[in-house]
Amino acid sequence: MKPLNSANAIILIALVALLAGCDQATDQSTSQQDPPAKDRTLSKETDGRALNANRIALLVTGWGNPLEPVEQYSDEIFRDAILGRQAASPNQVCTQNYVGTYPFRSEKGLLPHVIAFKTEGFEEFWDSSGIYKLNEDGTAYLSVLDDQIVLHADELADVAITPVRELPVSGFGARVFGVDPRDGTDHTADIFKIDQPNGLHDAKESAAARRLWVEKMIGANPATPPKHQRVTLDLEKYIAEYIKQNFGDVIDLRFGYYGMIEGVSEKLGDVAVQFAEQGFRQMVLARETTDHNLYANDFMDLYPMLKSLCDAGYSDRDMSIQQVRQIGRTPEYNYMVVENVRPFIEQVPIGSEVTIIYATWGLPWPGGNPNAGPFSAPQPNIKETFHENAFLNFRSFKSYAQAAFDENFGGDYRLNFSKSGGVGGPNSRTNSLFAYSMYSSKDYGHSEDPLRYTTIRENLEAAIWQDKKDEIIIVLSHWYNNGIPVKLSMRTLNDLPLNSIVEMHQGVHSISWCARYAGPGDYTQMSVPEEGCPESYAHIQMTEAFDDLAQEFAVGFANRIRGGIERFNVFPDLDITIAAQGIIDRRDGGRVEVLDGPLKGAALLVHPDPRPNEPENYEWANRWRPESDGDPHTGPTAVRAINDYEQVSDYLDSAKDNFNAFIGTQRRATANLDFPIHPSAISAVVYFGPYRTVFNAPATVTIPYITELVSDPEKIEPHIFNELTKAYDPVYPVPAGAPLRIHEQSGTASFDVQVLGNYVLTIAE
Repeated sequence: MKPLNSANAIILIALVALLAGCDQATDQSTSQQDPPAKDRTLSKETDGRALNANRIALLVTGWGNPLEPVEQYSDEIFRDAILGRQAASPNQVCTQNYVGTYPFRSEKGLLPHVIAFKTEGFEEFWDSSGIYKLNEDGTAYLSVLDDQIVLHADELADVAITPVRELPVSGFGARVFGVDPRDGTDHTADIFKIDQPNGLHDAKESAAARRLWVEKMIGANPATPPKHQRVTLDLEKYIAEYIKQNFGDVIDLRFGYYGMIEGVSEKLGDVAVQFAEQGFRQMVLARETTDHNLYANDFMDLYPMLKSLCDAGYSDRDMSIQQVRQIGRTPEYNYMVVENVRPFIEQVPIGSEVTIIYATWGLPWPGGNPNAGPFSAPQPNIKETFHENAFLNFRSFKSYAQAAFDENFGGDYRLNFSKSGGVGGPNSRTNSLFAYSMYSSKDYGHSEDPLRYTTIRENLEAAIWQDKKDEIIIVLSHWYNNGIPVKLSMRTLNDLPLNSIVEMHQGVHSISWCARYAGPGDYTQMSVPEEGCPESYAHIQMTEAFDDLAQEFAVGFANRIRGGIERFNVFPDLDITIAAQGIIDRRDGGRVEVLDGPLKGAALLVHPDPRPNEPENYEWANRWRPESDGDPHTGPTAVRAINDYEQVSDYLDSAKDNFNAFIGTQRRATANLDFPIHPSAISAVVYFGPYRTVFNAPATVTIPYITELVSDPEKIEPHIFNELTKAYDPVYPVPAGAPLRIHEQSGTASFDVQVLGNYVLTIAE
């Protein structure tokens, strides 16, 4: 076991703090006692709690990050999202979801234990130095974390003092405090690391210094009153209106975020306890993350909420909870990403080839060693679901983009989503321009591994140097707002240009530039001249997140929330009639069919989990290691990164939960709009729910058609209703899905899907 270099480790933590908003990994839980008994007697005399027991609490969560850095918020996020809390005893009450082995057991487990927590015998990893700001006359250094801690310059003759800009490269592959690449300004010219313990947590000091650097890089004004970003406010407003209009008083909607901003927002756990105290016993916990992952949906949403409830005296058995975990892969989300990229494609001459790099957050693979004692990092990244979900979201978007822009589908461009030199089929991950953004390449697997994940920078090199592409668009998916990760972190990590501070303040976060490669790792970048990029340069454009599509984003999210509510057999006021229902099991799948009436033959088939214990049973010790490793492991049992989907058995997942599935009809699209009739419809519009339920391994939908309207069954096509356009989208093929099947004897058609909704069969002209 190699000890960590404390200086490098501290720098690593600073960048982690900046990246708070990331998305990663489950469980190494131990038994625990029940929480202290709580008086849960419900009566009409106690604030209407009996009534609330029959209502549904809707708790919408997320980072809730402010428009500009706020010290209180930053400190809280660093503590709760990065460090977590340390277990005080082996069976401490309310710690059933902590990770690691006591005494190195904690709530998050992201960092080596000795860095996150003061550990006996390893105190130097917690505090071996300090970070200070030099005063104006150069005579004293004031701690960036506590300005009451002062070191006088004339007393430090024998102590190493290092400008933070000169600190070693961090574990994430980028200097933590670099000069401003726009003009070379050193925003940390007065900030230094002094190699002398000061009783403060080195990681927190580094995070505080990083916040000061970020403020300068984005031109923030620390005196500005804190407020949420506009896209967050728009999201809250739309969801509130949607819930009120469609569900009335059955739902109590509240927002609770990971960090509290005084006078602006409340914290997730506090809101959950309020619900419990007021008698609610059914809850939908909804997060707007694009790519379902355990870090976001369990370690940041579910587990902290359960911890707060437990600390308040409530058992997890007191509350029935349904989670809305992901908004990607729906018709609304795909349409929104297409519209986000449209103005950039339209900057390219018609008829050109356009190469698309799809960028999402990314997570470490396989993560840290959970069994390294005091140096353990037990967050179980090896078990993460992010990788499969993110790549399948890319595949889903790709079909929509091709339909919108590619000349093979009637569009004006030749779209390219591929790179050469990968492993597997043409649509495999390693043959696709599918990019991770928020860590360095070494965090995504061994360099010798042909299945390792790749960064935006590596995909740019593959497109420009390797495959000679000259029109490239980097499409941002994962982020719903143009926060620090989008406008600063991912760019400094991948050496992408930054917008000017003026542009940032104007809300402009897209950017274009020219680049050429002279060889691997040898590239030159420049702004786009008035006459366009020189002949030897590629033209690169990068989209923004979804600030300018806040309404569209909210519509998609609200309809995912609708499905979470429907899991409690509560439906929107849209004239929904249920013809059949049945249980779908997460492990075993299930089938629901309408046996009589107008929808007879309509059915939903959900596959069993193709690999029922994966990735839950993945172990860090069993990860793939190359022959060059001191302990190679390359055999068939080695845990590998996902890559290809040629058959259903390639999937790691099918249904994400146990739930009650529904088949029926929905007469109205909104309170004031009947469902539009497709001009070529040959079937009823059939509702499959819970609405916008997402699958990985494809599920099969079967719909009866009106045989008298069909002279050529080969022309039957399935469509799905899109809540944004209020029109019908084609059902595009899904990875490893079977082609449309026509059953003439029963007058039904079957097709494979990855999301539920309102489907109709049409006949092609």
